[in-house]
Order: sequence, then structure tokens, then C-alpha cells
Amino acid sequence: MATGAVVAFISPAYAQAQAASDSANNNQDEIIVTAQKREQRLLDVPQSVSVLSAQALTAVHAERFADYFTRIPSASFVEDQAGQTRLILRGINTGGVGATVATYVDETPYGSATALANGAILTPDIDPFDLQRVEVLRGPQGTLYGANSLGGLVKYVTIAPQTDAVHYAAEGGVENVDHGSTGWSGRAAVNLPLGSAAAIRASGFYRHDPGYIDDARFGSDVNDGKTYGGRISGLVRPTDDLTIRGTAVFQNLYSNGTNTIDVDAVTLRPVLGKYEHSRTVAEPNNMKYRIYNGTVDYDFGPVNLVASSSWGTLDQAQVQDPSGLYGPLLTGIFGQPLGASLDQNVTQRRFTEEVRLTSSGKNKLEWTLGAFYTRERNLIDQALNAVDAGTGAEVAALSPLALATVGSRYREYAGFGNVTYHFSRQFDLTVGGRYSHNRQTTLQETSGPLAGDSSITGVSSDNVFTYSIAPAFKPNDHTTFYLRVARGYRPGGPNALPPLSPDSVPRQFGADTTTNYEAGVKAELIDRLLTVELTGFYIDWKDIQLFTSVDGFGVNTNGGKARSKGIEFTSTLTPTRGLTLSANGSYVDARLTEDASPLVGGLDGDRLPYNPRFSGTLSADYSRPLSGTIEGTFGVSWRYTGERRSAFDAGLGQYKLGAFSQIDAHAGVTFDRFRIDAFARNLTDSRGITNLGTSGTAPNGALAAAIIRPRSYGLTIGVRY
Repeated sequence: MATGAVVAFISPAYAQAQAASDSANNNQDEIIVTAQKREQRLLDVPQSVSVLSAQALTAVHAERFADYFTRIPSASFVEDQAGQTRLILRGINTGGVGATVATYVDETPYGSATALANGAILTPDIDPFDLQRVEVLRGPQGTLYGANSLGGLVKYVTIAPQTDAVHYAAEGGVENVDHGSTGWSGRAAVNLPLGSAAAIRASGFYRHDPGYIDDARFGSDVNDGKTYGGRISGLVRPTDDLTIRGTAVFQNLYSNGTNTIDVDAVTLRPVLGKYEHSRTVAEPNNMKYRIYNGTVDYDFGPVNLVASSSWGTLDQAQVQDPSGLYGPLLTGIFGQPLGASLDQNVTQRRFTEEVRLTSSGKNKLEWTLGAFYTRERNLIDQALNAVDAGTGAEVAALSPLALATVGSRYREYAGFGNVTYHFSRQFDLTVGGRYSHNRQTTLQETSGPLAGDSSITGVSSDNVFTYSIAPAFKPNDHTTFYLRVARGYRPGGPNALPPLSPDSVPRQFGADTTTNYEAGVKAELIDRLLTVELTGFYIDWKDIQLFTSVDGFGVNTNGGKARSKGIEFTSTLTPTRGLTLSANGSYVDARLTEDASPLVGGLDGDRLPYNPRFSGTLSADYSRPLSGTIEGTFGVSWRYTGERRSAFDAGLGQYKLGAFSQIDAHAGVTFDRFRIDAFARNLTDSRGITNLGTSGTAPNGALAAAIIRPRSYGLTIGVRY
């Protein structure tokens, strides 16, 4: 898989200069973020925020969520195939199909806001090449960012076109995976000024992702694939006060199979090979992301206006093998060995408009006032077909067994405001609020012998108020103590009901909400050689959205309550020039506080799925001159993921998933404009389970378990200017 340094050759100084260029008062050594939709020092933001800079992404050779997301305190993820990732922050997860972590690309909210379009597992896994940074905001962000930020927010911040000079970067890489194949990649970016008032920036990448899962029918390394895409952005400044920027992002992801192996349903040990599964049909997953944004920024002097228009699309074409679930039934009915295939196509189309006014400069009163509108059209199209158990070929005479389409429309209007009042140099108070109204409609149509003929419509609407209150005390310019109370929500919606469904199945499901109580301290100590952030939090989660199956149809429901409490810490020490030591970790105890629906399983006191109580990362990075023109670098990191519980299951209950750790390392040299870097991932060849399927996800009573990538080694070579 290629390559390591995904943003290689955008140097730390250059990346910081990008952030500093828009604000002459900022020190280049300070970390600047836009968590509150205005540029601020990270130290001044009264909430828990992690920032992964271009330099940090380069150092860990990041290519996807799995490479960097779990390096963030209280962050975990669930993934069984490239392109299907569920992000979890602070344990806020019950396995529903609506996202609990919102995703932004610059000014664009991306992905579906509704639970009717698989938003939770279709999180856009954007290749982090040519990014300025990734901001991760923990805890509800409903005031400024709206729906689906129950647990937090992931925000990709891209590098804007620069008018100062020509810049370019290029790299190529190769990576070999133990027990698997070899991958490679190439990346390039160029920044071109078009005079003193305009510029264009373009980047592109291609990578072949190696596989490591074998299948007796389909061969070796069946989970390989390819990913490619790019971005083009243009910027114009007709006057010193007016900036217009347009951006287009595209990415295609093609995965040929899942990262799962077949394990025993009791012991969770492999029933075939250590890296092997058995499937009746191949399971490709193809994803296409498209994001288009236009932003106008006008400085009126005391007030700044930002108007952003966005259009985002997502297309998925996937085949799943449910033979373990349907095969015995079909074989018994028709008297011949049969399996099944489920063909699924998902489309999301989303338009968003946001306009906001923000006070300019440093004043006693700072404020943001905005309006937001979004419109979605989504479609899920599924076909269940019978296949020959021996060959995997479709049995035309019996297919389709069932056809189902669920079309949905979603509209939301919102108004929001955020105010910070500086009572003194040491004390300020930030208060925000957001009122949102949404309306949804659905049309479900089914046919086929296992589904029956039906056409069902549904309508729902929500009115939700979210808020945040955050007092902060700053005894000096290098320390901030804060408290924060904040609320987030996830929209409800109408259920797509199975024909002749029992009265116990709800006709619609409501919004669920989280209320977060947080206390933290951020400090720069020893003349900024040591930075520390420590946060304690408690989250109440009410009217939890849950997902279950009735008569073979997935439905959403509300049920029960939960709470999550914990401690997060991050620290970085630079004891001597060139050496950086970092440590972060979290303790998160997330549990149900009421029984969930009997259809779902889960009892009062059960832990929320896929949340490790303990997790953390230790890392050391060292660089030093080897000569007048050559600099050497070396780094090593250890990541620990504690034991977790699998998803709720009314029949089997939750499984205990063991803890695992990963050791990664890299070493390289930089000379003039060039860099060579060697790296290794998962040096101890650790085997960790990231997702566990339920009964029927593998043949012969086994379960499908997704595992982390085995040990791998790679090399990258690049140039920058």
C-alpha cells in the first residue's frame, strides 16, 4: 500500500506559514484552528480539540482512518472493508445506521445527515494528501455544526491556493504486507500563482492497496484494491477585502473484498487459515466521493461575511455474501445446495448553504451569527439473489428472491449564534445556541417472493434546540482552564416498514440527544517545551437510536439511555533540539443505563460497542543534521487499544474482544529538496479485531471477524519545492 508520507514535502514551516498567512498577529509556532468557525489559537478554544498537522500525518505515513484516527484520545473505529468505516468518539455508539460523528471538508458537511442512507458506515475516508491539518473536536458540536455531531466532529482542512510563489511536491512509494501482496502509490501537487491576486492549486494521487486475506475459491489477497483521486482549487482576491475560492474534490475507491476471516462462534479463533475466509460470491465495494464548494469571504472591517455553497455526492456499489444466513433456508426449500448474494447500490446527493457574520479583531465582545440550509436526496437499492453454492453463479430461475428500494428526502433549516464575552484578560464566557427544523419523507417499494409487493410512504419532522456554555479562566497567556456544557443531536425519521409488520415496530423514530459536561486544562510549560491537555467529561445520551431487523428488513427505533464518562490527556515534550516525545491516552466508561429494545438486545449496565476502556499512544521522533545538507530522522510509536465489546445481539449477546497493540517505526534522510523514508507498520504482527459480524455472516456457523493489517514495510521517495 503504498506509500508513506502522504503530505510529504509540505514542510512543517511551510504548513504553519499557510495557517499564519491569514493572520499577521499569529506566531508561526502556535497551532491555529477553526473549531469555532473563526481562526483561534488551539490553546484559546474552550473545548477538547486534537489537531493532526501535515507534519504529523507525514510522520505516521497516513493513508486512511486506520493510520491516524486511533492516535487521538477516546477515538475508535469499526471497519470490515475499505470504504465502510464507523467513527466513534467518547464511546458514543450503539451500532445504529445514523452517524454519531459529523464530517466536514473545509466549509462542506459531507455524508448523509439521516439514518435512512447508511450515514454511519459510509464515512468518507478521504486520502489525507495535500491537507493542511485534520481537526478532531470531541464531545457534541451541535451549536456550530448541527446534526450528527453527538460524539464529535472530524474536519479536513485543505491547503488554500497561495499567490506568493510556485510550489510543487511529488512522491512515490511501495509497501509490502506480510502474508499478503505489494502495493504502490504516486502523489503530486502544484500551486500556481496567476498574478498577485489569483492562484490555482491542483493535486492528484493513485495507490494500489495490497491485500492479505485469502479465499479458497477466489484466490490470495482478495481484499486488495485501488484508490485514486484529486483536488483542484482556485482563489481570487479582486480587492484586499474580498476573497472568492472554488474547490472540487473527487476520490474513487475500489475494494475487491473484505478484511474479514472466519472465526469460531465461541472462541473467536480462526476456523480456516490465520488470514482466510470462505465466501460463495465475491464481495467488491466501490465508492465514489465528489465534493464541490464555492466560498465568498468579505471583510467589512468590524464584521466579516462568509457565504458557502456546497454540493456533495456519494455513490456505492457493493455485493455482500449472506449465504450463511439464507443458504440453509434456500437449500431446505428448493432441495439443492444454494447460497445468496445481496447487491446494494446507495446514492447520496446533498446541497448545503451557509451564511454567517463574524465580528472581526480582538474585542471585548466577539460573536458569530449564521443561517444554514441543507437538502438531501438518497436512495438505497437492494436485490437478494439465489446462487449456486458450488460455483457462485446466479440461479436465474429463482432470482430475484427479493427487491427493495428505499428513497428518502431530507430538508433542514437552522439558525445559530455563538458569543464570547471577555470580562477581563483572565476570564471569558462563550455561549452558543442553534435551532434546527427538519422534515423527511420516504418511499419504500418491495417485490419478490421473500419480500412481497408493497409501496409504503412515511413522513416525519423534528424541531431541536442545541446549546453550549463554556466559561474559561486564563491566568496567563500559556494556560487555560475551562468548563463546557454542550448538547448535540441526531435527526429522527420515518421507518421503512416491512409488509404486515407487527404493531410493535415503530412507524417512525425520534431524534436522540447527548448532553456533555466537561472540564479541562490546556497549558504550555517550561518555556513551551512541554504542552499538556487534560480533560474530564460526562455525557448523558437519551432516546438512543437503535437498528434491528424485523422479518428480514432493517428498521430504526429508539430505546433506553446511556452515559459515557472518562478522562483524556495529551502531552508533548521537547527536551532537546530535534527530539519530540509525545503521549496521549484515555479512559472511557460508556454503558447503557436502561434496557434497550428486546429486538436489539442490550441491558442496563452493558458496555457500548467497540469502545475500549483504555487506549493510548506513545511516540518519539528525533531529527538531527548528518552533514551541512543532509538531515536524518527517526521515529517510533506504540498504540494500545484496550478490550472492547461487540455489537448488541438479542440472540448471542456481546462478545469480549481482546486488547491489542501496534508498533510503527520510520527512518529517513532529507537532502536539499529530496526525501527518502523507510517505514514499518505493526512490527510485532499483532492481530486485532476491529469488527465482528453476527450469526450468518460466515458459513457453517462461523462469524466474520475484521482484523487489522499484518506487519508491513515500505519506502517512499519524494521531492518538494
